Amino acid sequence: MPRYEVEFASFRKVTIEAETEAQANDKAAVMEDEDIERDRFETTGYMIWNEATEVK
Repeated sequence: MPRYEVEFASFRKVTIEAETEAQANDKAAVMEDEDIERDRFETTGYMIWNEATEVK
């Protein structure tokens, strides 16, 4: 029987203090996993990221 792989992703919203949107994006780009986990502002749970693809 064929096997299929489905990707899941967990999305989080994190509040970042910044003077501009560009600065907020720059800060977000270099955030460490621990900092993202620590915020815990809102967790939306897991969502399907990609459709199923056959595993060969």
